[in-house]
Amino acid sequence: MEKQDDFAFLSAPAQRALAGEGIKTLEDLRGFTRKDLLDLHGFGPKGLRMLEEKMVEAKVEFKMK
Repeated sequence: MEKQDDFAFLSAPAQRALAGEGIKTLEDLRGFTRKDLLDLHGFGPKGLRMLEEKMVEAKVEFKMK
């Protein structure tokens, strides 16, 4: 499975977890909640913190619920 450049800062398991859900860009995250991501196998709190930093820079927000 090809790694996505938007998520190169994440661990390989976290990248695979996102790719497995069809999440290829930061914009794709608008359709997901924080809990949705934490429920993915291979994606944990550290990855979420790192991802949220990039989302703030890109002015992208998670779905509320």
